[in-house]
Amino acid sequence: MEGLMLLVYILSLLFLIIFSLFMRENRTNGSVQHETDLNEVWSFLEKNGGNHISHLSFLNDKLFYWAKNEQVLLTYQQVGRTYVVLGDPIGKEAFIKDAINEFQQFCSRSGNEAVFYQVSPRFLGDYTNEGYRTVKVGEEARIRMPDFSTVGKKKTRLRTPINKFQRNGYQFAVLFPPHSARLKDELKAVSDSWLGKRKEKGFSVGFFCENYLARFPLAIVTSPDRKIIAFATLACNQQQKNRAITIDLMRYLQDSPSGTMDFLFISIFNWCKEQGYEWCSLGMSPLANLRESEKFNLVESIGQFIYKRGNYFYNFKGLYEYKNKFEPIWESRYLVYKKHTLPIIFVHITRLIHRKRKADIKEAAVTYLKRRITKAG
Repeated sequence: MEGLMLLVYILSLLFLIIFSLFMRENRTNGSVQHETDLNEVWSFLEKNGGNHISHLSFLNDKLFYWAKNEQVLLTYQQVGRTYVVLGDPIGKEAFIKDAINEFQQFCSRSGNEAVFYQVSPRFLGDYTNEGYRTVKVGEEARIRMPDFSTVGKKKTRLRTPINKFQRNGYQFAVLFPPHSARLKDELKAVSDSWLGKRKEKGFSVGFFCENYLARFPLAIVTSPDRKIIAFATLACNQQQKNRAITIDLMRYLQDSPSGTMDFLFISIFNWCKEQGYEWCSLGMSPLANLRESEKFNLVESIGQFIYKRGNYFYNFKGLYEYKNKFEPIWESRYLVYKKHTLPIIFVHITRLIHRKRKADIKEAAVTYLKRRITKAG
């Protein structure tokens, strides 16, 4: 039994390495994208729509692959000999399966492998038909706006932050592009305060990028003296602007009042409902609710173990519980990979993370493992 638990602990650390691929420190190469590329993507999404994370295409840390004669778009990043696609391919549904196959051939010609991260359930069959395996990596929280309400006794906890902040002179507003240089400077100050000594993440999470912020509406909270104390980007589907919106980059001053983010979130929900939006996404909670079927496998078992006991590394459970208090609908997200891809990913991780960061992870992993072994003994 002790040997089995030790194996679980060790495999848990390996699973954390996989996760660090997608939540790693941002190592942006300024030559990855050009404004022309971004404008082409913007026009494509205006015509074809996007998905739950297509807004992240406008961060300058990704590459684009156009499949089916530019009728399908895949957003990806190269990691050694692995091309990691963020989300599902975007385009006409009838072309998705062929686009997956075309991208795989593109990878194979250069001796690379394809991995798809944060895939929705919609096209899982197309991936498996091409020989891919799937493993659940978390769930996205989505709130249906027509059903959202702060009315009634059970909703007191939602009204309290609104009443408290409004009574004390705080205000909420949504600002639309173009954004002024002065506003960008204020947002940068808030972002720097929130980051402290931490470094930005990248790929599957937004980071502070002026070109990115310039494309989307911004939700802000101002103090009684009209100082911005918190903000969030509101990424929307360009084709169906009133259908869905995603709360992405969220920042607040370290000395902001308790409850600031609750006030910001609930105000955003109320605004979305007033504007006629159908959905508001809070993004994915990694490793949430992995055990969902009889096909529950070892990787999902390890992920569930980390979710419950891995706060030493990342507060997975806390993130899920915070989003869950808004009573969202949860939708599964998956990692799609070939049979021999996962071991290769372990190797790539050490090349992706800065030397200092790698040492930090190694030290934390060793300390954590020692503690668990001591406790088990």
